[in-house]
Amino acid sequence: MSTNTASTNDRSEIEAVARRFYQVIETGDEAVVDQTLAADWECVPPLRHGTGPEGYKQLIDGLRKTFPDMTVTVQDVLVDGDKVAVRTLARGTHSAELMGVPATGRPAEYRACDIHRVADGRIVQSWHLEDFFGLLGQLGATFSANS
Repeated sequence: MSTNTASTNDRSEIEAVARRFYQVIETGDEAVVDQTLAADWECVPPLRHGTGPEGYKQLIDGLRKTFPDMTVTVQDVLVDGDKVAVRTLARGTHSAELMGVPATGRPAEYRACDIHRVADGRIVQSWHLEDFFGLLGQLGATFSANS
């Protein structure tokens, strides 16, 4: 990460913006998405739901349908300059098809790590990794070397 140039106030504001990014998954409040993400927000890798805040809204809608009781626990937040790294744990009941796995009614969890870049009080870019392999395993998906 870059050299830390953020003041204490900047650091707390950057952390607050990052925390709102995850709270939206639980609340579904689309207005918060518009307040949290820049209009030209970029996610790496790109979302299959589209780009910018509208893509994130579609992703959240899908998550909330698949795991209607989903909770997201922010486990770590590290701010350095204009970047914030966040480690999360999401839990919920699998209630709709996910990546070819029909609803199981099982509780499941997955971990994710993100690095967000913040400018002018909004997230402008996110780098995202999540443990979908572990999640799908909890739901009974099987994997082969030829898949």
